[in-house]
Parts: sequence; structure tokens; C-alpha cells
Amino acid sequence: MAKVRHVVGLVVLGAVVIAAGTVAARSAGGLQEMPTPVASSAAPTPTATRPVTFGVVGDSITAWAGQEAGSWTSYVDTAALFTEQGWAQNGAPIALMEANTPRMSADVLVILAGTNDLGGTLTADTKLDLIDSIVEKSEVDHILISSVPPLDMNPAWSTAWNRELEQHAAAEGYDFVDSWVNARAADGAFIPGHTVDGIHPTPGAAAQAAAVIGRAIVSAGE
Repeated sequence: MAKVRHVVGLVVLGAVVIAAGTVAARSAGGLQEMPTPVASSAAPTPTATRPVTFGVVGDSITAWAGQEAGSWTSYVDTAALFTEQGWAQNGAPIALMEANTPRMSADVLVILAGTNDLGGTLTADTKLDLIDSIVEKSEVDHILISSVPPLDMNPAWSTAWNRELEQHAAAEGYDFVDSWVNARAADGAFIPGHTVDGIHPTPGAAAQAAAVIGRAIVSAGE
């Protein structure tokens, strides 16, 4: 069941800044460019009576402006309608997400956070408290916490954080979705061919994740 919160206030459109990620892959010319979107064979999101609207808070895995090929938001079926409410920035740690979270009027808030904090100094409890603050600031009724994608440089970090997220979601009454189940190998790393740099998904993997997230959005918004 989604955690229900009283909603007040008006929509505030979150700023999206395309900035260098703290753990993003670099080449001699800077950040590796994301490839052009490709068609996906991922199953469509189940049809709802009307589109369930959703906002987001996240990092480069979510940030949509100017890098649509790498953002899962580009591939969500129309049964879940992205309102472009929220905030997402390349390289953003959870604390920066929390500081920039606006109020939203979407049916569901999707939080995909923590990749840029993996291996950092913040404790799990501190990061989870920041996620709770994101929830409070958004004033959205239904909260969907997404797993983070694999991290090839240290799969144990992403695996452990996803476990913390799932347990916290259960304790707080949020919905949880393992968005990257189709891109993750048994050892916790990306399945070969599902990542462009060991951190970011390929367009195909992003589309697979979007199909999983889209179904969870519709379910959370019911």
C-alpha cells in the first residue's frame, strides 16, 4: 500500500541541470555522450482509466532534459504520464535532491536516489532520513521508491543500498520497485550489454526499467 499524505499547495516545476556526475564515466573530451534512443521490446504499462501522473526526484539516471536517451522517463508508457514535475540533476547526491525538492501535484512521486552516495561518508540512516524529507517536501500522496541500477565498480554497494531502500519502504508504507531486475546479473553487476559505462544504462535497459516502473506507478496510483 502507498503511504498517503495530505496534499496542499500548487505545482512547482523542478529545475533540471545537466552537470557532471560525481561518478560518471569520462573520456578525453568530457562526459561520455548517451546514445540515441532505440526501440524497445519491453512490455507496455497496463492501461489505466486515465493516465496516472507522476513526478520524480533523482540523478542522471532520471534527468530528462537534453539526455532523453539515457532517462527512463522517456520510455514510460502513456498509462503513466510524466508531468515533468520534480527535480533531477546529473551527479546529484541525496542531500542535493532533498534541498531542491519542490511541492508537486502528481499522483505518484518516484524517487530514484543514492548512486552518487555509494561509497560515501553518509550513513544509511542519514540517507534514509533525507529520503523521508523529500517525501514530506513533495506533498505527494503516493510514494514509489525505486532501486538504483547496478554499479559495476562495486556491485556490493548498490546491492546493499537497495536492500536498505526496500526495508525502509516497507517500514514507512511506501511502495518499492526493483526497476533494474532485468539489467542485473547474479553478481549484482550489469548484465553485459546493458550499460554504457558501468553506471548508466543503455537506452534498451532504460526502456526495460521504464516498463517495470510504469506498472508500479499505475499500481501505486490506484
